[in-house]
Amino acid sequence: MIVKVTPQWREPEILAPPWEIVHTVELPPGEFRKFKEDLLQPQPFIMEHASEMYMDEHGVTHGMLVLCAGIDDGILVNSEGFAYARYAAYLSGARTLSLMNRYPSLHDFCVGMESLVEKYVQQALAGQEDGSFTLSYSDLDAEVERRVYDEDMVNFDRQLFLDMLSERPEFDEVETTQNEIYLTIAPEFVQEQAPGMSM
Repeated sequence: MIVKVTPQWREPEILAPPWEIVHTVELPPGEFRKFKEDLLQPQPFIMEHASEMYMDEHGVTHGMLVLCAGIDDGILVNSEGFAYARYAAYLSGARTLSLMNRYPSLHDFCVGMESLVEKYVQQALAGQEDGSFTLSYSDLDAEVERRVYDEDMVNFDRQLFLDMLSERPEFDEVETTQNEIYLTIAPEFVQEQAPGMSM
């Protein structure tokens, strides 16, 4: 994974001031590139909302999120009343964060799915035999039913669950039958078994 960040030098702690996004605009790729390359250039879309962008008395920045069509990243802008991006910050995964903020139910669904996947990744690593692990759908369904009943999950999507397992670096292969999921552990995650156990 590649991320772009501006590191701070020898700071005792990193303080990220809170932002409230008051408006979101999406630009075509060409316009977004021009905007990104010259943030001090006045923009009509910034001028239209300039009066809504400022830092309040509680230290919260009220700003705009500028997205690019087809790209997940974006740029946070606080114009402080001007027509250009007086303060700007590149935000990796901005579109996804915006969706999660706009739809709390989507956020809850994603959190529940991630928690379930993480549980079975750890279970597979701990219970592997000969570098493999088998998960029965009946066990998975019982766990999902319990979590939904306890309101730890709002919903479940089996295909997404399988896709998420497949994307984990801990597994080389994820195969399914009608009743089970067979997980092949990636070599760097295979644990040596104690003497007397099959290898």
